[in-house]
Amino acid sequence: MARPVDHERRARLLEAAGDYVIEYGLSDLSLRPLARELGVTTTTLVHHFGSRDQLLAAIIGQVRGRMLHAVDIQGAAATDPYTLVSRAWKWLTDPQHAPLYRLLFEIYGNALQQPQTYAPFLAHIVDDWLRILTAAFEAGGDDHVAATTKATLAIATSRGLLLDLLTTGDSDRITAAFGAFETNLSRINGAEARPME
Repeated sequence: MARPVDHERRARLLEAAGDYVIEYGLSDLSLRPLARELGVTTTTLVHHFGSRDQLLAAIIGQVRGRMLHAVDIQGAAATDPYTLVSRAWKWLTDPQHAPLYRLLFEIYGNALQQPQTYAPFLAHIVDDWLRILTAAFEAGGDDHVAATTKATLAIATSRGLLLDLLTTGDSDRITAAFGAFETNLSRINGAEARPME
């Protein structure tokens, strides 16, 4: 009879595995060096997570959870949406979070090349924030179309500028660009957000 999984230990291993992947990336992830880093055997990892692909899915889910809680998501609907966008941007661009977002873009690239393997990531990476920000803009008075448009622009612009920042390190230019984006975001209304007939 197989021994049962210790769920508390699994959670600790997953947290540590997430830290490892944030530091070293996914490209060369294999069970043996990961197990060595975590101070366990590969058998222990297989027992708690199954195959490498199952472990990878669990790690990506764990990293997704970290990103979701980057800003006070629980209070998002009660927060002014522009404050929420600004607060999220400050968190994203904090240098101590750069490794987490380098990993995000690595996962993005892998997911676009291997959509079957990364299907859960692709299903959530836009929808999580789209749902949160759309709700925040609607709570702030926008109709659904304008709220969705603003949320989409906030996600795409912040991720594009973040990629630019991680690539170039040109903080002044990128901060100015995000400031211009914030100023113009508030000017979108429901009529402007609707597609032309």
